[in-house]
Amino acid sequence: MITNEQNVLNANIPNLKLKVRRSWLTKNDEDLNTYDNCYAFAVQSIAGKILTFHIMTDYGMLRSRVPISELFLKETDNDIPADFKQLWDCFSENVSIIEYLYLAEKRCKVILKDKRMVWATYLFTVDWFSNPYSDKPTDYKCGHILLADDGYMLCQPNNRIFWKDSNFITNEFPVDPKDFKVDTELQCVEAKSDRWVSSNENSFYYDINEVTK
Repeated sequence: MITNEQNVLNANIPNLKLKVRRSWLTKNDEDLNTYDNCYAFAVQSIAGKILTFHIMTDYGMLRSRVPISELFLKETDNDIPADFKQLWDCFSENVSIIEYLYLAEKRCKVILKDKRMVWATYLFTVDWFSNPYSDKPTDYKCGHILLADDGYMLCQPNNRIFWKDSNFITNEFPVDPKDFKVDTELQCVEAKSDRWVSSNENSFYYDINEVTK
């Protein structure tokens, strides 16, 4: 279970035993196809940048701001570009991390930028707040952190993922996927024209009177 006292800039994540591409850590070009064991234990979110991680290597080096594009479960011959792994830069430094129990270890298909579909497994979710994009319903996006079967990591929004659950998700889409609309507003119940007030503010179970503006 994840608990964050302050969901700003840095946030804890479930500890992930991964591999980091050594060429990101060193000056040596020949290290491109060499990987070091590490644990990723936190993320850092900077507006307009790729999502990065704090990691500890098995030789005792702590590194921060390691991009999601440089972390892997295993060595792979089928790596993809960084802008395929994460479609949108981080929206702000205000970040929240949650591991949705309902999605824990769920399998899914991800649609990449070139329309290929790859299988992946859910890890946790990054959600941003208090910025012009996340606060606008039509622009809001969270980032689900997934582990692709080919070994690389992904940060993908809801509309790029098709989830698998053989116990529940058994039906075909009822309409063309393009017919599903985006949210255009986040409703506010106190913004209605009618107000409701209590007739006796000293009573816990008070009567309700409608007051029309």
